[in-house]
Amino acid sequence: MNDQFSEIELRRLDLNLLLVFSALMRERSVGRAAKRLYLGASAVSMALGRLRSALGDALFVRAGAEMVPTPRAEALWSQLAPALAGIEGAVRATGFDPATTEATFRFAAPDDLEFVLIPRLMERLGTVAPGATLVVRPADFRSLFGLLDNGDADLALSALPTRGGERRHRVRTLHRDGFAILYDRTQLGCAGRIGLERFVETPHILLSIRGDRHGAVDDALAQRGLRRTVIATVAHFPTMPFILRRRAVIACVPSVAARFFADAFDLELSPLPILSPEFDVGLAWHARTDGDPAQAWFRSVVEEEIGDLPKPSRPAGGGVVEDSL
Repeated sequence: MNDQFSEIELRRLDLNLLLVFSALMRERSVGRAAKRLYLGASAVSMALGRLRSALGDALFVRAGAEMVPTPRAEALWSQLAPALAGIEGAVRATGFDPATTEATFRFAAPDDLEFVLIPRLMERLGTVAPGATLVVRPADFRSLFGLLDNGDADLALSALPTRGGERRHRVRTLHRDGFAILYDRTQLGCAGRIGLERFVETPHILLSIRGDRHGAVDDALAQRGLRRTVIATVAHFPTMPFILRRRAVIACVPSVAARFFADAFDLELSPLPILSPEFDVGLAWHARTDGDPAQAWFRSVVEEEIGDLPKPSRPAGGGVVEDSL
């Protein structure tokens, strides 16, 4: 145990100011931080002024409607957030009983996994934690760390980004996933595996949150001197089955969700005819919840439910391709 600190040094700074700093880092607004702390805006402004004097840095600068942290504030937060989480965990009651808890669990997930997982989570919580509340928010690999930093989510499930995580973030990789082809056999007039020629010739619909018409599938095809035709992009995976049932098109869908869509909407499932990279799917949370027994329990529940889902498998004769997310 590391107990090498000086009470005399810490007495020079009102430690309550660090709670104001924490609220400002999470809310990026004096007004919202004041509401979070049940203080007046003037009290938060005065506390920020004292912090600036004590630490010799502006800490936050205004950019439009937000207070943007300085590099000194970011460095301080990376050390302070885990420390505050440890303090909270130390003083919180250690006992946790799911059967009697009234905790609110804020969970973020992309809609392809939300479609598959949330009904299972609701059933599980209804059985073992009937007093708990589940709040679900959308997430993707671009937004998950921001949701955790802002307190909008306690736990996020997503394709994991290759960068952007900081020391205050905890990440646990669960499995590798990729994409499978989903289509309607009546519309396309065929069933089973889709070959490369039909894959290229058939119009595609593409999942793209930002509206991009080009994804990694196109990059993989370009390496062979081929290209596909994307006739539409959609921002939500659950929209795709309804389009597939009405048009002679195909979609590249994450394989876990693709299996459920195929069963629920009586669609055909096929491996991609090209070998392309897969991606990691995992859980992410903020260091401040490490010591919270309720959150630790919820993480274990989510991980167990994900573990019971059909595991992604590499299609015979080829890999899977990450399309534009």
